[in-house]
Amino acid sequence: MLSAVPRISPRYQVPSLAVLTVAALLLMVVVSWALLAAGWVVQGGGGAVVVALAATAEAALLAQARVARIVTVVLAPLLALAAIVPTTLGAMPFDGDASVAHTAARYAGALTGGLNSGSDWAFTVGLCAILWLTGYWLGWMALRERQGVLAVLPLYAILATNVLNARNPNAVALPEAIAVALSLVVIAGTNWEAIQARWAGGAVLSLPGTRTRFAATVAVAVAVLTAAAVLIPAATSTDISARLFPGAQPGTHGTGGSGAATIEFSTGTVPGGALASHPQQVLTYSVDTSQPVYLSVVNDTQFVAGNWYPAEGGDVPVAGVSFGGVSVGSGTLPRDLTAADGAGVAAAATVHATLTVQPGATGSTSYEVFAGEPTAVDHPGTAFGMIANQRRGQLLTVDNVQLAGSGTQLKTTALISTATADQLRAAGSSYPQFVKAYTGLQQDSTEPVKTIAALAEQWTAGTTNAYDAATAIETRLRDPQSFQYTLTPPASPQGMWPVVYFLTQSHRGYCQYFASAMGAMLRSLGIPARLVSGYGPGTASPNARPGTKENIVTTSDAHTWVEAYFPGYGWIPFEPTPPSAQGAYTPFLRGSAAVNGAPVPGASETPGPASSKPGFQDPEPSGASAGSAGQGLPGAAVFGLVVAGLAVLSLLYALFMLLPRSPRGAWRRLEWLGAMRGLRRRSGETHLQYAERIATATPRAAAPVREFAVLMGRLEFSSDGIDRGLRARTLVLWRQIAPALPPRALHRRRARAQ
Repeated sequence: MLSAVPRISPRYQVPSLAVLTVAALLLMVVVSWALLAAGWVVQGGGGAVVVALAATAEAALLAQARVARIVTVVLAPLLALAAIVPTTLGAMPFDGDASVAHTAARYAGALTGGLNSGSDWAFTVGLCAILWLTGYWLGWMALRERQGVLAVLPLYAILATNVLNARNPNAVALPEAIAVALSLVVIAGTNWEAIQARWAGGAVLSLPGTRTRFAATVAVAVAVLTAAAVLIPAATSTDISARLFPGAQPGTHGTGGSGAATIEFSTGTVPGGALASHPQQVLTYSVDTSQPVYLSVVNDTQFVAGNWYPAEGGDVPVAGVSFGGVSVGSGTLPRDLTAADGAGVAAAATVHATLTVQPGATGSTSYEVFAGEPTAVDHPGTAFGMIANQRRGQLLTVDNVQLAGSGTQLKTTALISTATADQLRAAGSSYPQFVKAYTGLQQDSTEPVKTIAALAEQWTAGTTNAYDAATAIETRLRDPQSFQYTLTPPASPQGMWPVVYFLTQSHRGYCQYFASAMGAMLRSLGIPARLVSGYGPGTASPNARPGTKENIVTTSDAHTWVEAYFPGYGWIPFEPTPPSAQGAYTPFLRGSAAVNGAPVPGASETPGPASSKPGFQDPEPSGASAGSAGQGLPGAAVFGLVVAGLAVLSLLYALFMLLPRSPRGAWRRLEWLGAMRGLRRRSGETHLQYAERIATATPRAAAPVREFAVLMGRLEFSSDGIDRGLRARTLVLWRQIAPALPPRALHRRRARAQ
């Protein structure tokens, strides 16, 4: 009498498909966490996580519905836009044109080139696009195609790029380790589903508890590997990535590195690793004053986790005021010159600048360059700044002016304050409403901010007005007994803001450290402050025409300084960076001397572009700055990364296909290739029957396929199996078969073969 077929009790059943889906979703969350920990996205990071989850969930639903592959491909762009646009639309900075066509064009540019953009919003959109593609691929390949290794390969590329470019790898170590562990769960889960499918096709039942034991084995292996990754100390402290990729992010991997990034202009102020001066001329200029001037490009107004960034909208919590852009043509900028304006018209001199600007002088975005507070331009573009809602179109401040095209010959007009020290002391603190957006530290009660505020109170004890308080902070930072200027500052400990480490322990840094510290301390005292990213005065040109004054500015003149707001006088500059061997920036002059008095701070009488100035702006190293989401990856680096990734994938695919470890592995590859081309092995079909269909579709492989099938039949069903020599023969046959299966051969013959 036949015994009943054993059935698996429901209590032993583990919903592996559901577990696999959850593992894929968690994997995308952790990958997003790793990217956010590296600092690619400064604001709006939650949106990137949402997009990654949405992509994986969309692919999982399509996989469950068993839709055709072509449908999945056709739906992909629509599903991507449905996830990305609603998530990022609210953060899109206004540029003067809110039409649907213009918005669509901006999204098209951000989706295709966001990672190479100087805009934080565009970079975020580009990053969301990458995460969506990765999540969609992961969900489909794991849950429908059952190809775990192929499903996670793009994720490994992202994780490798992330850790190689992170400023502090310690910050990404935990999420990267968890991501790898979850990827192993996904690979194991897909393999189990594939095994189950083959058993079902061959009418093979698994023994009770098999699935549970398999899951337990995978869980133990994942736990052991994760613990090893987290607990085992590093084999070396050498910055290997800086040696393998010298242009990527040397000197900023948490240990100081063995190299130094080249000094260049950058829009954000993010204190980082070592810098090196390799001056390249970026512009020349002349002004109608008796001395050179500082050249401002972008104002950094948003203080986030110890770093400063330009505003991009949605971050100005002031009633009746918003941040946005106003389209401008050639002529006077649309400034609101009421008493609430920050232009400082009470005591200011007009300065006209004529500039010859080299491509890339202001980064990947073409900005106007001003010799003070902007008032007029000669090129069309978009002026970004604070706007009073009741007077739309008129700017209370101008944080930057983006050119509509790329201009090389510029003429700009600006204001330089001529207020005296006594006037600024008497200015009081009756700040207009919009200026309160520039005191953003007051609502922050974190320990780093408390430390900054305590030092600010200590340094300014005894002062009775904002000007003397600002001067006290400036003087303390410039004191050589307290702080030293260096291009190779020590790395801050993990989890500690570099600016706090600079203020409390190291006391060494370059201009970003000094400017960040002073700006944060002013805000902690309730004094409105912002940072200015631009260039120092440069050096006198030896080739200027007789009777004219022209200065040369190089990459090494990139600089950051501080401006504080004083009622009635507007934004007043301060120079907290001390003198050094590279040059001598000195405090700004007050009164009429600021325009036609003693030499301007930082001016050098040494001709030529070879001199190196202190207080350099944080660089844009070739390989992307992880600390500033908006700097993006340079175009050459993106292209090289894509080519290298494709080459690695091609090599892995070739090795996987040509070098199986066993006859069964080779046969699985044959079935996989056949299935990908529409010739799946049918239920109950023998090896030889399946080989005949393959041989009919691909005559070139007929002989080795038939011999391969005979040997596999003996291996699977003969009591003697096959010896070592025949096992080796199967692998030789497979290496003859694989090249004989061109990608389209089976497609052309599929109808006739079936």
